[in-house]
Amino acid sequence: MYTRLYIIYPDFGLHALMPIMRFTHLLFLSILSVSALTACSSEEPVKEQSQASPRYVKLATVSNIPDYDEFTFPAVVSAVKTVDLSFEVSGRLIQTDLVTGSDIRKGKLLATIDRKPFERRVDESKTRLDQAKRELDRIEKMFAQKLVAQSSLDSARTSYELAVIDFKNAEQDLSYTQLYAPFDAKVSQRLVENNSFVAAGTPIARLQDVSKIYFNINVPERLLTANIGRGIKQASATLATNRNRWYPVSYVEHSTQPDPVSQTYEVVFAMEPREELPLTPGARAVVKVSLQGSLYPEGLVVPVQSLVGNEDSGFAVWVYNDETSSVVKQAVSVKHIENELAVIEGKNEGNIALGQQVVAAGATQMRADMKVLPYQGEK
Repeated sequence: MYTRLYIIYPDFGLHALMPIMRFTHLLFLSILSVSALTACSSEEPVKEQSQASPRYVKLATVSNIPDYDEFTFPAVVSAVKTVDLSFEVSGRLIQTDLVTGSDIRKGKLLATIDRKPFERRVDESKTRLDQAKRELDRIEKMFAQKLVAQSSLDSARTSYELAVIDFKNAEQDLSYTQLYAPFDAKVSQRLVENNSFVAAGTPIARLQDVSKIYFNINVPERLLTANIGRGIKQASATLATNRNRWYPVSYVEHSTQPDPVSQTYEVVFAMEPREELPLTPGARAVVKVSLQGSLYPEGLVVPVQSLVGNEDSGFAVWVYNDETSSVVKQAVSVKHIENELAVIEGKNEGNIALGQQVVAAGATQMRADMKVLPYQGEK
């Protein structure tokens, strides 16, 4: 007797295998896509880097140091001189023409004190002088007739001479009762009002001589000491608030001892008054001075912005090579900085050369052998 064993398998027809095949196909395509994207992403930076455009930079030409050094200083406008006006005799002030801030001409009557007491004094002195003269004439006639001694004649002459001196003093005191402008001036300050009693020597007004305009600057001791012997090539001045136009000024004098606090020397320049330049004593101005020659005749000049580094690590500039359109870092020695220019000398392996071009803007962003192109600006 035989027994049959049946094994029943699930029915996996083609209709059942289709989803599995589709899933496998999609998975394969996904893996292939990811591999392709990965390959592209790894190659793109290399391709982009190799095809990167050169960076445009602003260049400056290495030049010689000018045959002069230029310095700019803040200045204060001052008068040629300031005088306190006062009477040399005492009396009551009866007339003044002293308007603060007004301009006056030389010889103008500015103030008068009561003249009557001084006029009476002149009359009195004149009377005594006439009397002394008559007495002297009488004694001389008597002396000629040998009627009086020599001593009488000498006494009469002395009295007459003293009377002459007294009369002159009285006339001089009378002239002192009026004050006239000693020079073309500006009334800086009125110190006494009219109808006041003023004593001799008491200032009644302050006058400023503005026949010229003085510019006072303070030069640091180190700067003055370093430039001893160098002449002034030119100097000019202008308003501190408006530097559109500069006016030539001339050297007047300078102090020989520094200020004990600031350790600066005062230097004075002058110019003739100008109608278009309204300057009054005390106004703020700027003076620009150019000295002949240079303290660094062997140095070269580059813009300060072209320097990279610092005093501790040393300075350098990026030199442009027009043949390779790239930049090379060149160490330099900075000798002096004035305004926006730096005086340098090359050092280490090679010297900076006259006429070379250096990166003047964005120097800190440069790298060795970076491809760059000169920026020409908009045309």
